[in-house]
Amino acid sequence: MHLLRLLAEIKRSRGSRGLIFLRAPSIYPYGLFKKYGRVIPLPAAPSAASGRRLALALLKFRPAALVTEFFPFGRAECLPEIKPLLEAASACGAKKLASVPMPYFTAPERGLKELAALCAGYDKLLVHSPEGADLPYMAKAIGLERRISAAAFLSLFRGLRGKIVFTGYVLPAKPAARRAEKNNFVLVTRGGGSTSDSFFEAAIGAASISDIPFRLVAGPATPPRRLAHFRRLAASGGGKAEIIGSPDGLQDLMAGAAVCLSTAGGSVYEMLALRKKMVLAPYCGSKMREHSDQLARAWLMRDLAGAALLLPADLAPEKIAAAVRARLAKPFRLSKSVKPSWFLGARKSAKIICGL
Repeated sequence: MHLLRLLAEIKRSRGSRGLIFLRAPSIYPYGLFKKYGRVIPLPAAPSAASGRRLALALLKFRPAALVTEFFPFGRAECLPEIKPLLEAASACGAKKLASVPMPYFTAPERGLKELAALCAGYDKLLVHSPEGADLPYMAKAIGLERRISAAAFLSLFRGLRGKIVFTGYVLPAKPAARRAEKNNFVLVTRGGGSTSDSFFEAAIGAASISDIPFRLVAGPATPPRRLAHFRRLAASGGGKAEIIGSPDGLQDLMAGAAVCLSTAGGSVYEMLALRKKMVLAPYCGSKMREHSDQLARAWLMRDLAGAALLLPADLAPEKIAAAVRARLAKPFRLSKSVKPSWFLGARKSAKIICGL
């Protein structure tokens, strides 16, 4: 979604069309990318041979700029494929930029030297969060993963001060309008839907013991059989939970909800922009495969907007229903540190890309 929003803003401001290399599961909206240029699907696994083919395509296209999404902060397995692409960009004089959705990287402490060297080859590293917002929370949570210390994590960002630009959050060009009237449902989301089944099932159970109906978005990665399972659970609970597969109007649902109950993925930034009450159940991974980024976002939303936090041990229908009732009863208060500029990441990123 970050890349689509960025492409839309570049097209709006400059009208240019791009060459888009795309590797994604079948649920990804490939057709939407075709509005912004020629889409070249990538093979299932990255390889040096694939990288050489992409480099030839890039040299023929001769772009003014090459933008890599996630890499080099993530997707390290793509290095054999991306390295020839970066070399081709240098050969044709294209500027090299990274588009990174958050101040977070997947390298272990022993890999920092290599990561810093990769970053040094870029002209700009666009990190899509406000400066001083997400980064300290990510550093605080990173210890959960046991792969790098907070001090070492922060040292990489300090060393890249001349290249990193904190752009602000990349939100839809036309965000849903906040609704003034009193709303009467709880929105439950879990991102793409590839994780957090237990959270979703507990939320369905919470709907059956709540005084307010729930609308639950399963996400596009939810298999049909699993979606049918969720709908059977909802039906057995008295019909107070409506299960939705993957609506196009998720932002409108956010705007209309009395409370947003969610894992703490990137959609929380849209909830923040819409001034929504939140109850967050961050996905923390599994033993020896822990993830800390959603926990960091949940802490951030707690401090900025009073979000309630549910840890994995709290994912029972009774606890979820109680958290929703408590959040409904309290007024929404927004930290004074939140500024309108925090939500203009697409505009700022497009301006930087087009200006290089």
